[in-house]
Amino acid sequence: MSFNVIITHEQGLDNYRFIMSRLRRIGFDYVVVDKGPSIILLRVEDPYRAIEQLKESIREVPVVYRVIPVDLVVDPYVEVVAEKAKLLAEQKIPVDKTFRVTLHGRLYWGETKLPAHTMDAIKVIAEGVNRQVSLTHPDYIVYVRSIKLYHRRRYATITVTTPDKIITLKSEKP
Repeated sequence: MSFNVIITHEQGLDNYRFIMSRLRRIGFDYVVVDKGPSIILLRVEDPYRAIEQLKESIREVPVVYRVIPVDLVVDPYVEVVAEKAKLLAEQKIPVDKTFRVTLHGRLYWGETKLPAHTMDAIKVIAEGVNRQVSLTHPDYIVYVRSIKLYHRRRYATITVTTPDKIITLKSEKP
């Protein structure tokens, strides 16, 4: 599955159509990789440039919750996510900066395939990152999102970025 931008929105086909019409209207260049009841997975040339492009125009779309650039798509196992997040964080977070881990969705333990509690998963991911943690005002976010569409295979996405590169319009889920 090759996508690098996630748009989460209020459920419903009309909301999906509304968002897609807005993306076309602003001349946004994308390919829809998949969609679910409240999520759209897009492929763009540069996800971070896409965020900058969308920042102002997407605010006019009241049904959008978040627009998230994606650095990596991996299996939804805590150990795999922790290993990949560590590598990304070492590349992207300067030594003197702080971070926090944000997890949306469910991850699993690799060995048992049992669901991991959110706080346990966050702790394992954070322990691998050799940077100072700041829960209230982090310089960077290690954003992990678990995705499952229409009973297909589940994926985990990892994004390591500054908080301003994730567009959050509504704080409620999804």
